[in-house]
Amino acid sequence: MLIDKKEIQNHTDDAILFADGVNFINTSQWILAYPIFEYLDQQAKDKSVPLCYNIALCYTQAKQYPEAIAALESALNKIKVSSIVSNPINPLPANLWLNEYDSNHYLSGLNETAMTFNINLIRVRIRRLLVDLHLTLENWQEVIRLSSLPDMDKCKNVQEASIVAKSKINS
Repeated sequence: MLIDKKEIQNHTDDAILFADGVNFINTSQWILAYPIFEYLDQQAKDKSVPLCYNIALCYTQAKQYPEAIAALESALNKIKVSSIVSNPINPLPANLWLNEYDSNHYLSGLNETAMTFNINLIRVRIRRLLVDLHLTLENWQEVIRLSSLPDMDKCKNVQEASIVAKSKINS
C-alpha cells in the first residue's frame, strides 16, 4: 500500500492519527486503521504499549500472526520495565473485572490514557490476544502456559482456548 508520508505530515500530527486509528479499529475499519498504525510504528523511535497493541490488532486482522505476537511481546516487555504505575490508586470494582473477562473488549484499540490508569488491565488484554494468536497457530503449549498466568483462567476466550489446547495435547 502506498502512503504519501508528506501528505500525512501536512494534514495532521501523530496524536490525531493515533486517535483516528483507534477509532477505525473500534469500528472494525481495518483497511483504514492498518496504514495509520503501520506508519506510526515505522516512525516511532520508542514505541508505546498502546502503539504496539494497536499494530498487533492490525496485524491480527491481516493474518500476520508472527508480527502480531512480536508486537505484543514488545508491549509486555515495556510493561515490565515501566511497572511504576502498575498498581491503580483505587482498585476497580469486581463487577467491572467480571465484565472484562466475559467480553471481547481486548479486541478494541487502546489509547495512552488507558495505559496510565490500569496497567494490569492492559496486561490481561495483551495476554488474551496472545492466547488467541497461539490458538490460531496451534501452539498448544503456549496457550496452556498463558492460561496459567494470574487472572487468565477467568477470561472467557482463555477458558475456551485452554480446553482446546489440552484436548489437542491429550489426543
